[in-house]
Amino acid sequence: MAQVTGAFDTYEAIGNREELAEAIYMITPEDTPLMTLIGREPVKSTHPEWQTDALATPGNNAVVEGDTWVFTEFTPTTRVGNYTQISDKKIAVTRTQDRTSKAGRKSELKRELKKKGVELKKDMEYALLQNNASVSGNGTTPRELGGFPAWLEANAERGAGGADGGFNSGTGLVDAATNGTQRAFAKAELDAVIQQTYQSGGNPSTVMLSPYNKRVFSGFAGIAELRSNQGQGSKGQLTIFAGADMYVSDFGVLTVVPNRVMSTDAATARNVLVIDPDKAAVGIFDDIQMHDVAKVGDAERRVLNVEYTLIMKNEAAHGVIADVFGLTAST
Repeated sequence: MAQVTGAFDTYEAIGNREELAEAIYMITPEDTPLMTLIGREPVKSTHPEWQTDALATPGNNAVVEGDTWVFTEFTPTTRVGNYTQISDKKIAVTRTQDRTSKAGRKSELKRELKKKGVELKKDMEYALLQNNASVSGNGTTPRELGGFPAWLEANAERGAGGADGGFNSGTGLVDAATNGTQRAFAKAELDAVIQQTYQSGGNPSTVMLSPYNKRVFSGFAGIAELRSNQGQGSKGQLTIFAGADMYVSDFGVLTVVPNRVMSTDAATARNVLVIDPDKAAVGIFDDIQMHDVAKVGDAERRVLNVEYTLIMKNEAAHGVIADVFGLTAST
């Protein structure tokens, strides 16, 4: 095929208008499964503390008639705590850019505020999922919260060389767990941790894991392969069931929830969390709020910030399969 001789085309034209859609498409997910699952509660200090307790181990309890009672001291409660962490997002837009006619938004400042608010929530989710030691902070060092995996020690399945962290009563801080040798996520480890949490008194209802390990879970033996039951003469489409979202364990039914934030990096993806939602919460000291910043030059400046922590009401209610490959079969 050849162009008509002498035809004037778009490649030569000077005055054609550009076309830019009146929408901005963003694929990045906004969900924060852990924060949604465990809920929120207010805290009133930068170092909220709480107490944990446990029942004595049951045993043979028989005494003679007319027994002389002998009293022994009971075990006191355990006092634990976490530090609040401040996270923020900063926005600066020139007056001219905010007033310029734009595609997809009227105000650059308002669009960025909405976007940064979502990013701030994702940062909070990320912090809560980290094997991160708590930091008390000072005038030059920010406070940091102890993350969910760092707290867990009663019910932990770790790779070779791995060691528990947990709350350190001597320092008043949460210590990070020591990473062990990574290996594949396996059904036996999941069953063992669910049993341990049950024996500890927990009632876990959720398994939270990286998207890659969600696929590993769906391949566990014992999860039946399902087929839709279509007659030979049926013209309907057959359905392939390749995933599983519920796990009927010996100790209860658990929902299996993939968390996109857990695929951010290998350090976050290496933990599979078994969670009792009633025994943890996001402690909110100051919820996300916007601050106007004094003008310096011809620009508008805003800051979004939040102060929060993880309230681990009783770490023995939860469990972790640590040191698993969480991104690929080898990472």
